[in-house]
Amino acid sequence: MNLAIMQPYFFPYLGYFQLMASVDQWVVFDDIQFVNKGWVNRNRVLHPDVNKEWSYITVPLVGKNRFDRITDISVSDDNWRDKMRGQLSFLKRRAPFFGEAMDFFNVCVDQHEHNLASFLTESLRRAAEILGIAPVFRVQSEAAWDLSAVEHSGQWALEISALLGASRYINPVGGKELFNAAEFEARGIELAFHHPALQPYTQGGRAFVPGLSILDVLMWNGVEGTRKHIQEGTHDFGN
Repeated sequence: MNLAIMQPYFFPYLGYFQLMASVDQWVVFDDIQFVNKGWVNRNRVLHPDVNKEWSYITVPLVGKNRFDRITDISVSDDNWRDKMRGQLSFLKRRAPFFGEAMDFFNVCVDQHEHNLASFLTESLRRAAEILGIAPVFRVQSEAAWDLSAVEHSGQWALEISALLGASRYINPVGGKELFNAAEFEARGIELAFHHPALQPYTQGGRAFVPGLSILDVLMWNGVEGTRKHIQEGTHDFGN
């Protein structure tokens, strides 16, 4: 059984979904401290000005304090969804799959969940279904896992993998230095790292900007084309 563990992100980039597509179980790691100006409640899309690469789309939050966990924070009740639709509307006559991308957007955000962690988890579930990805979702904050044996940050994944009976744990390659391969080997769990494949695609004649939100991939490739991009990416194993 292949397992990955990730924080919930707002319309994350293609590599996030490539990793999700490579596993049997996906753990939403939500009961941890919220990182301000990270990817939990915002992402990047093309900027309307071709001389600028990108701009942020951001979910406004309420009741956020410095040391709050993701599970402690609420999504604002203001009309941010309509504002975001307006922010993306400049692509209506430029992106060939604008309609598909906005249908995807609407399905993912049109929900009445106010808790940030729950909102993001449901959004990711809906996104995965549309994109043809079907891992079993597990949510850290809803589980009664005994993680008292964790001694350093690289062991969260090790202990959760052992509890769920995973034979292989896959992590984004950017976090490789956090892990001790010998600790995984001693527990009979294979350690692997995912390398995202961000192949260029047309963005309306402008210079390609990689690593934008999955919304951008959908704008220019549609659902079927995005599914093909998701199947790319590679793993390496052990050290």
